[in-house]
Amino acid sequence: MVNGVNEVEGGGDGASSSGSDTVTAARARMLKRQRIDFSDDGSQAHQTTALPGRRCFVTVGATAGFRSLLEEVSTAGFLQGLAAHGYTILDVQCGPDHAAFQSRVAALSDEDRHGVSVRSFGYTGEMNAYILDCRGEENVRPAGCVISHGGTGTIGEVLGVGAPLIVVANPTLMDNHQLELAESLEERGLAVHGHIGTLVSAIDRIAERITQGTLDALPPYSPPPFPVAAADRVTLFDWMVLTCYPDQLAAQTHLSNLGMAEADFANEQQQLPVAGNGNGPALAVNNQENNGMLQLD
Repeated sequence: MVNGVNEVEGGGDGASSSGSDTVTAARARMLKRQRIDFSDDGSQAHQTTALPGRRCFVTVGATAGFRSLLEEVSTAGFLQGLAAHGYTILDVQCGPDHAAFQSRVAALSDEDRHGVSVRSFGYTGEMNAYILDCRGEENVRPAGCVISHGGTGTIGEVLGVGAPLIVVANPTLMDNHQLELAESLEERGLAVHGHIGTLVSAIDRIAERITQGTLDALPPYSPPPFPVAAADRVTLFDWMVLTCYPDQLAAQTHLSNLGMAEADFANEQQQLPVAGNGNGPALAVNNQENNGMLQLD
């Protein structure tokens, strides 16, 4: 008996118990994840080791703090939401608020944690390893998710790996520019836009995407070739500028148009006949007027 509930014991003729047939939700999920191999005659040949639980990686970036996100992912309600979908590990990159996060986690009871192991650190040089741990791979690990602030660097890494992604905008940064990015990523189907106060619903939506997209059974990850092909060199930062900063795009387009206009004007001047060469009417040159034409704005 474990925690007052009878364990189901595997036997050659089937499972049996000494009382109630009820098992814990966590045990049921574990049994569901196990793969049973059968011989040609239909009898059980052997049982492989169960896949590990899902992993969630939360990152707030290396510069600014995001305490409201850290506070939510260290609540009993959020951990319960993770456990309901088979998550067993929560890794949190806390930035400058690591000590405050540790204090919150230390105050949680075992019951509050719902079987989820919570690990944290301030900064790391191994971001890609934590992201890869959230990428599903057939017969290796189920898909988890990355919960990220709206930093383009982190988002680019997650999208490149193919791990499920929740983007939570940090409203304290640069005119809330991360909100535009999060909304645009969701519109394009690249990520779930998560909101402070309702992150459990974002985890529910990630679970739907994992099921619909068979993200638990991806092939092994292969890093992209280097150098990157010319057709694929548009970075996430370039895409963000083009989609989320229309004023900047308009300014860049205006400058580009001015440059082309100046080049066209210079070409036209070169094609006009020179004064006094007998090939056509003379070109009157007025330096003051010509300079004024070139000062485009």
